[in-house]
Amino acid sequence: MAKVDDRRLVHLLHNGLNEGFDSLYGKYHQLIYMNVFKFVKNKEESQDILQDVFATLWESRSRIQHEQSVSGWLFVISFNKSVNYIRKKSRHSAAEEKVVSLYHLHQEEHDDSMETHYQLLHHTIKSLSPQKQKVFTLCKLEGKSYEEAAKQLNISKHTVKEYLSLAMFSIKDAFKYVRQVS
Repeated sequence: MAKVDDRRLVHLLHNGLNEGFDSLYGKYHQLIYMNVFKFVKNKEESQDILQDVFATLWESRSRIQHEQSVSGWLFVISFNKSVNYIRKKSRHSAAEEKVVSLYHLHQEEHDDSMETHYQLLHHTIKSLSPQKQKVFTLCKLEGKSYEEAAKQLNISKHTVKEYLSLAMFSIKDAFKYVRQVS
């Protein structure tokens, strides 16, 4: 019976009707969320991925076959998006660790190459917008959580995450350029 229901819902979805989408969301969102959360282990990121999965469903509605298992499709998409998130987070975390350890190492040691790297880091941080500088300093150098930084700066947690991500991109880019030149 569920497969027949899903076929009807996919047919409604194909026709661009919200009823099909809303019904599929109502039917599967909790299961997909739990599937994503198993991998991501973060409530907010899992919710973001869940929304992305269903946005992909809507965008791909014309390509989904009536005979195709829409639940299987949703689980595959959610798995792929979860894996991509974990990969991206791992790369981002590794870069953050390098930057923070470089900063703290400079506080302890002073050799020429370390001094050059510290100066590059310091210059790159100073070239960020004032708000990105504050977010980077609070989260990465002072170890504050997104929530704490958001509260202190009177901005949303999502904005803190965006600013931090952009700041880290700028810093990674600066160090990548130095490695290419040397």
